[in-house]
Amino acid sequence: MWGLVSGDYDRFRDAFDSNTNTASVSLGFGGIVMSVIGFVISSFITAFLTKGGLDESAGKKPSVGDFFRIRNFGNVVLAAVIVGLLTGIGLVLCILPGIAVALFSAFTYYFVLDRDLAAFDAIRASWNLVAKNFGSVLGLLVLLFLLNVAGAIVCGLGLFVTIPVSYIAVGFAYRRLTGSQVPA
Repeated sequence: MWGLVSGDYDRFRDAFDSNTNTASVSLGFGGIVMSVIGFVISSFITAFLTKGGLDESAGKKPSVGDFFRIRNFGNVVLAAVIVGLLTGIGLVLCILPGIAVALFSAFTYYFVLDRDLAAFDAIRASWNLVAKNFGSVLGLLVLLFLLNVAGAIVCGLGLFVTIPVSYIAVGFAYRRLTGSQVPA
């Protein structure tokens, strides 16, 4: 523990002690800083893709500059932290609760960015929307998962197409399920 505080560990290190059958993981200060930076960058990318999906599903052709006009980014990050923690806890508990949290949180970023909701309100709205439309949302997300698996098979290059298509598809589903206007 002292190494974590003093910064003695500069890299990720794990060990398994066969005498006690326990595993330990330590992460140095540099690793923690890089993890936080990576998380924030990941949140930016998710927000950009979500905004693009919202714009496309509204019939607006977004420009490159539109992707960088993110309102409510603090709530996007807070929602990502909350959903990430709940999903992680659920995965540790028995895998299925983590999958359920991820499924029911599918529209969280869309609510934060489209309706300027706070993180907790967006999570609650997403859970309510998915609960009312469970079969449709589950079918869509399974289909998109399979599409992204197919995109990953080609050395990951197909993901450059399938991931944006997934965000647009979820954007259309969000608009349709919330009763928003969807262009023909």
